[in-house]
Amino acid sequence: MNELITRSLTGVVFISIVVFATTFDIISASILWAVVLVQGLKEYKKLKGSPLGYLLITIAVVSLWGMGRPFDAWVGFIPHYRGWDVVAFLTWIWANDTFAYIGGRVFGKKFIKRGLAPKVSPNKSWEGAFIGAVGAAFVGWLWMGNEGALLGVLTGILSTLGDIVQSALKRRAEVKDSGTLLPGHGGILDRFDGLLIAAPVVLILRAFIL
Repeated sequence: MNELITRSLTGVVFISIVVFATTFDIISASILWAVVLVQGLKEYKKLKGSPLGYLLITIAVVSLWGMGRPFDAWVGFIPHYRGWDVVAFLTWIWANDTFAYIGGRVFGKKFIKRGLAPKVSPNKSWEGAFIGAVGAAFVGWLWMGNEGALLGVLTGILSTLGDIVQSALKRRAEVKDSGTLLPGHGGILDRFDGLLIAAPVVLILRAFIL
């Protein structure tokens, strides 16, 4: 099967499962993120990461789950869950990836010749990263107005940073993908690398500042 078709079909199925499980209720969301965490830890072991890396992955996934729990629910132990808040954050990650890919293909290295991280990820460009962040900001604005735009652009920047960290790990381990669970995409870490840094930062901002 053509790689593009495989990648597209996998993406549609994967996103559908994530959105459904995340928004159905707190139990389905908890099961989903528990599976993601276990698989992510297994893939990280394959990449021969440091103990700190295991902690970062755990914090990132728990933060993602925590975004569906409003701060007042945490304090009052109220069984309240808002899965669409988590989906909103994920759309900022996905928008950044999509716009960065398109922006990189069209404008990559035409204005800034040196790549974003040439030794770790040669194909990444500053132009792509900028357009990705703008795309994430736009999607954030659609969800939450000006506050969402701010969170979106921050998510885009931190998502790209997480992607670079993941690329460095894969390069050190001399592997192309972190796993083979998702045909055309690689492993769980390949799809969720953007949230490694972004998820805990956005959770803190939404809980205590914005």
